[in-house]
Amino acid sequence: MNRQNATPVETHHIQVDSSRPPTAGSTNSGNMPPAACNQLASDNFASAVAQEDVSFAYAALLADNEAFRTRLEREKSRLIEVEKASLAQALLDSTDDLERALLAVADVSVVRNQRLRDLTHGVQLSLAVLYKRIADMGAERMVTTGQRFDPLFAEAVGTISVADPAQNGIIIDEVRPGYRVGDRLLRPAQVRVGHLVHRG
Repeated sequence: MNRQNATPVETHHIQVDSSRPPTAGSTNSGNMPPAACNQLASDNFASAVAQEDVSFAYAALLADNEAFRTRLEREKSRLIEVEKASLAQALLDSTDDLERALLAVADVSVVRNQRLRDLTHGVQLSLAVLYKRIADMGAERMVTTGQRFDPLFAEAVGTISVADPAQNGIIIDEVRPGYRVGDRLLRPAQVRVGHLVHRG
């Protein structure tokens, strides 16, 4: 080949302006000024802290919501128990009236009348129904006869003279039964308590 006929190759020199800031999305932080690197790190840290704060706030909101639902259910149960106790108390007042009616016709000579016997039987059936409804509401009749008198659960309406020291302060007779709902007193029993009498 004849070197005189060769076409000269043009060469281009690309000048890089190092003063230009890095383009957006560039991952080469080595070309960033120190102030820009510090600002980026500060922004990332602030973003992480903000996300953590949001997570804590959300968790606290869930906990508060659960606690509120628990309090609501507990208050609902309490109100139901109060309503049951109120209704049971009203039914107990009715049973007292019916029991007094039965006592009024307890004399055998009176009950010989057929109509009164039928009426007595009807009252007894009504009492049985009322007692069942009272029990369904959670009310329980307290056993007091033979127990030592406790003013927290019974009301003394009289005394009965006893000669046995072991019966002193013991409930001898129950005038009106007492009821409770769980550990809560619904109404105290009315009782007569043994009182020791020294015989000379």
